[in-house]
Amino acid sequence: RKADSSKTDATSKLEASTKGGMLFQASGWVEPDPYITYVPTLVNGVVKSVHVLAGQKVKKGELLATLVDDDARLDLAEAEQRIKSMELGIAAHCKGTDIAQAELEAARKKVLTAKSQVADAEDNLKRLKSIPEGAIPGQQLVQASLKLQQQRALLAETETQIPRIMARLEQIDEERLAMEAKVEELNTDRDRAQLALDRTRITTPMDAMVLHLHAAPGKKRMLNMDDPKSATIVELYEPEKLQARVDVPLNEAAGIRLGQHVELISDLLPDTVFTGKVTSITGEADLQRNTLQAKIAISNPDARLRPEMLVRAKFFASGDRASTGTESVSGRMSIFVPEGAIVDGSHVWVVSPDNRADYRSLELGNEVRDGHRLVISGLKSGEQFIQPPHDKLKTGNRVSTDSEN
Repeated sequence: RKADSSKTDATSKLEASTKGGMLFQASGWVEPDPYITYVPTLVNGVVKSVHVLAGQKVKKGELLATLVDDDARLDLAEAEQRIKSMELGIAAHCKGTDIAQAELEAARKKVLTAKSQVADAEDNLKRLKSIPEGAIPGQQLVQASLKLQQQRALLAETETQIPRIMARLEQIDEERLAMEAKVEELNTDRDRAQLALDRTRITTPMDAMVLHLHAAPGKKRMLNMDDPKSATIVELYEPEKLQARVDVPLNEAAGIRLGQHVELISDLLPDTVFTGKVTSITGEADLQRNTLQAKIAISNPDARLRPEMLVRAKFFASGDRASTGTESVSGRMSIFVPEGAIVDGSHVWVVSPDNRADYRSLELGNEVRDGHRLVISGLKSGEQFIQPPHDKLKTGNRVSTDSEN
């Protein structure tokens, strides 16, 4: 613990040495860093139930909402039944292979039998021809010759059955491959139906807090609609990742830079100072407000901070650029202060960076516009001054700030 305390003290001293005087103040608001996470439904449907509320912390994988899933379940059952039917069809089709194999074996045996009969007919004819002429009737010799031709024709017919049966076996196998390919297509349809059913349960993709809830039981959530949030279930943000978006007056915009030290104060926690660094500066100024926005990553966010909460930002110079005392407004847009707030001719009561009353001496010019006096030096743009009465005000008194003053 002592080592941790020493490390913290060293870090604080280093920050104090690199942080210079306050340059200016500006107002802004809190927002997620770097952006809001939108959790949409990926299928069209009607919300069946919602399991979270706005402002609730959720864990990764936690169920946010469910859609009515009756159609999705029927689609999945239908896809599974089509697969089962096709598989049974393949099994029945492949039975033809066994039948064809039996026919092929029978045809081969018939060929052997036919060959044997041809051999017998050839032998019979050969023996009859070897008998001396006139010993047997000529008709017997003719009949033996016809018998041999008949057996040869029968053999030729039997042999043609074998390639026909083999061709049928190949056809059965090719049809089986085609049917199996169809099963793969049906499996894809089944997986798609399963995915559609799974998507009726919407879960959170990360540990976060619910910023906005767009779902309610009976509410339609639809894709491909003109409304960009028509499919959104919730908006999430990470409480430990917050930033402030600050409207910096253009007459002070030249003083902001990436990595600049900034301190933030919120009315929610007036006694807590949040520190941060400038992480980005928007590329376009606001013409109506005459401001340029800067984003400040908050290094020590509080769980009680919420997006859209107003904050007051104090921008500081780095140690090598810090100056003591007041800064001249030379080179900047002119600063005016209400004449009613001027005390003793050239002083005003100013709210210091630690929210205490500070009796400040000003160098005033002669120019007056609508009851406001030109300030040459002693007051920075964005600093808050205290309106009268000042009767009971003393230097060092704690002040409750109001962003409108």
